[in-house]
Amino acid sequence: MSTDYISFALQQVRTSLAKATYDAGLTRSSETVPQSAARWWKARVKTLAVILRRLIMLMALSLTLDPPKPRVAKTAAPEEEPVLTKAQIPYSIALSGQTQVYTLDGPDFPEGSPGASGPVPVASLMRRFEALARILRNPEPYAVRVARIMERQRRAGAPRPLCLPIATHRLKPELGAVAAGLPMLLADAFGRWNDSS
Repeated sequence: MSTDYISFALQQVRTSLAKATYDAGLTRSSETVPQSAARWWKARVKTLAVILRRLIMLMALSLTLDPPKPRVAKTAAPEEEPVLTKAQIPYSIALSGQTQVYTLDGPDFPEGSPGASGPVPVASLMRRFEALARILRNPEPYAVRVARIMERQRRAGAPRPLCLPIATHRLKPELGAVAAGLPMLLADAFGRWNDSS
C-alpha cells in the first residue's frame, strides 16, 4: 500500500475533524454547546472514527512484524481497594441493554441519553476530540498493535474481517473518495488472510 495514499487519507481525516469541531462551536469560549450541535458533531466524529479505524487496519495489513518478545510474569501485588475521586469517569453497567451510570453522587444519566436535555458540556466532547487527535498525530503504534491482534486472530482460525461501505454523501469529496475506496482496498488486503500461515 502506498504511503502517499495513507498520508493523504490521514490528512483528510485531520482536516475534517478540525472543521467539524469548529463548525459545532467547540472551539469558542463557551463551556456548553446546544444539544443539536453536539449530536451533529458526534455523528460526524463517529464517521471519521470508522474511516480512521479502517486506515489503521490497512496500515496494519501492510506491516511485517517481528516475532513478539517473551513476556516476564509479573508478581502479584497485594489487592487494595481503588480510590475513587469525583474527577474519574463514571462507571457504567450494561447488562440489560440499558446503560445505567453511577457516580459518587449516585445514579446519573449517560452522556447523550434520552433522559439528558439542555446544553452539553464542551469538555466531554473535547475528550473524544483529543482521543482521535492523539491517534492522528502518531498512528503507527496503533497500526502495530492492530497488526498483532489480527495476526493472533488469523492464527486462531478466525474468519477474515468484513468491511462494509459507509454513506459518503455528507462527506467532502476528497474524504468521500477515501471512504468509498477503503472497503475495496481492505478486501484486497484481506484476500491473503487464509493463504498465509
